[in-house]
Amino acid sequence: MVDLVITLNIFFATVYATIKEPKIKVKNAVISLDQAKSSLLALILLIATGVVPLTLIRTSLMKQLNIVPWQILVIFFGSAYICTSLDASGLLKVIAYKFLSLSKGDGKKLFFNTILLAGIMTMFTSNDIVTLTLTPIIVYMSQYSGMDPIPLLISVFFTSNTWSMFFYIGNPTNVIVAQAYSFSFFEYARLMFIPTIAAIAASLVGFYVQYRKKIPQRVEARLELDIDEALKSKLYAWLSGLTFCAFFVTVSIGDFIGLPLWKAVVLYCAIYALLNLAFSGKMSKANFEDSHSLSFFIDVFKRVPWKILPMIITFFVFVQTFSMYGLTDLVGKLFNFRNDLLTSFFTTYVTAFAANIMINQPMTIFFAHALWQKPISYALSLVVGSNIGGNITLIGALAGMMWSRILKNYGIEMNNVRFIKNTFFVAMLTLIASSFGIWISVRFLH
Repeated sequence: MVDLVITLNIFFATVYATIKEPKIKVKNAVISLDQAKSSLLALILLIATGVVPLTLIRTSLMKQLNIVPWQILVIFFGSAYICTSLDASGLLKVIAYKFLSLSKGDGKKLFFNTILLAGIMTMFTSNDIVTLTLTPIIVYMSQYSGMDPIPLLISVFFTSNTWSMFFYIGNPTNVIVAQAYSFSFFEYARLMFIPTIAAIAASLVGFYVQYRKKIPQRVEARLELDIDEALKSKLYAWLSGLTFCAFFVTVSIGDFIGLPLWKAVVLYCAIYALLNLAFSGKMSKANFEDSHSLSFFIDVFKRVPWKILPMIITFFVFVQTFSMYGLTDLVGKLFNFRNDLLTSFFTTYVTAFAANIMINQPMTIFFAHALWQKPISYALSLVVGSNIGGNITLIGALAGMMWSRILKNYGIEMNNVRFIKNTFFVAMLTLIASSFGIWISVRFLH
C-alpha cells in the first residue's frame, strides 16, 4: 500500500509538471521542467524509491493482453517523420493554395470541405497522420487568405479524433480495445458505426454554432504562390507525394493483406529516409544559407517532436506499476452496472477525462486491463472516451501535444487554456451523443 501511495504521488506530480511546465531556480540558473525533464525525473524517483524495478521499464513496453506499447510508439513517431518529410518537400504549400482556390471564395464551403476531407482521410489512415498532414495546409491557407486559422485548425483536429472511431485503424487506442476484446475488423466497424455517426453529427452542429460568426463569407487568396519557390526540387516533391499516396493506400488495406500498421510505418519511414538522404544535398542548398550536404536530412529528423518520448514511456511505466500494485483490478470493480445506458455514459465520461490525466494511449491500456472481461458496452465506451477525450485538453492525446508543438513552429501559440475554450462545449455535446449511440448499438446490433 505504501508503494502505491508513493506511485500515485509521483504520478500526480508528473501530471501537474506536464501541464504547468514549472520553472525552478538552482543557484543562478533557472531550469524549466518541461515534459521531457519532469517525466525523466519521475522515472528516476520511481526507481530510486524502490517502487519500480528497472526490469519493469522493459516490461511496460512489451506485449500485454495482445497490446504492444512499443509498436504504438513506432506508429506515432514514424507517422510524424513521414508527414514531416512530406511537408519539407513544399508540396503541402501547393496543395493548400489549390484547395483554397477550389472553394471559389466561399468561406463556408472551404470550412466544411476541409472538415469532410479530414474525416474521410481519417477513416482510411489514422488521426495522427491526418492531423500532421492537414495542419500545415490549413496554416498555409490562412497565410494566403488572411483568415483566422483557429476555427479550422480546431475543427479539423477534433474531426480527426472523431471520425477515427469508424475503423480500428483510425486510432491506436482503437487497436488496443479491439485486441483486448478480440474484435475483427468488420465486427468493430459494425458496432462503432452508430456511435461514430452520432459523434460526427454532434460535432458538426457544435462547431457550426460555435464558429458561425467567425467563418468568413468570402475567402480570397491575397498572396500569389510561386510554385518554383515553394518546390525547391520538383522531382523530390513529386516522389515525396507519390510515396505518401502509396503509404496512404498501404495503411488503408493493411488489415486485408496482413500487414500490421507498425510494419507499414517502418517500411515507409525507411523509404522517406532514403529519399531525404538522396536529395539532402540539393534541398540543403535551397533551404539553408550555412549548410552542408546533410543539413536537410538532419533538419527533417529533428523536427519530429522527440521531446515527448520520455513522457510517453514514463506513463506506460505508471500503467504497469498500477497493475502490479492492484489499482487496475480495484478500478475494474467500480464499473459494474446493469443498465447499458448508465454504463455507456459513466464509462465514456470517466475514460474521456482520465485520458486528460494519463494521456489516451496509456489510459486505454489501463482501462483495457480493468474492463476486458466485462460486457461489450464497456469496450465501445472506452473507444469513445479514448478518442473524444483527446479533444478536451492538449494532453488528452499524444497528437495534441505534437500538434501544439508543430503550431509553435508556424508561430501559432496553442496552450491548454485556449484549446479548452475552443473544444470543451463541443466535446461534452459529442460525448452525450455518442453515449446514446453506444446504447442503441448494443441494444439493436449486438
